[in-house]
Amino acid sequence: MSSTREKVKVLFELYYKNLCYFAYTLIGDKNLAEDFVQDAFIALYKNYGTVVQEEKVLKSFLYSSVRNSIYNWHRRNNIERKYHEKEPFNELVEIDFDNALIKAEALSQINAMINQLPDACQQIFRMHYLEEMSLKEIAETLQVSINTVKTQKLRGLRFLKSKLNPELFFFLLWIYLSK
Repeated sequence: MSSTREKVKVLFELYYKNLCYFAYTLIGDKNLAEDFVQDAFIALYKNYGTVVQEEKVLKSFLYSSVRNSIYNWHRRNNIERKYHEKEPFNELVEIDFDNALIKAEALSQINAMINQLPDACQQIFRMHYLEEMSLKEIAETLQVSINTVKTQKLRGLRFLKSKLNPELFFFLLWIYLSK
């Protein structure tokens, strides 16, 4: 039987990136998002014996921990702002946790599909859509023709479109266009 540490490490490898993205969409600060996620894993480690040992429950514990930490952080920031500005306390603007969770999970599925692309196609696809590099910048960086970049990008899109149901494909486009 594996130790708690090993079990939490497996969960860390499975969910760390998704949780970081989830937190980032809520607060817009990469370093702070990573801090919240790390705190969630520490809390899971400390409470591992009291949490039901099912993947869905453990995953829910992690997302809830991140969400609650961010909520508390916002509340503390509002209290500090009230104190420093001596203005009436403004209620926390409702953060759209559900949409952020759905977006993080959808991007997780899409990322898994991107990992199935051939290496060159995957690299170009990530550079263009995730790193937001122009086709020209990609061609220069990889020292290939711009037509090669266009072809690989199109192959990646066709592959994703063939694997995704139409709703998820349009969701992907919405996410990309809403940046």
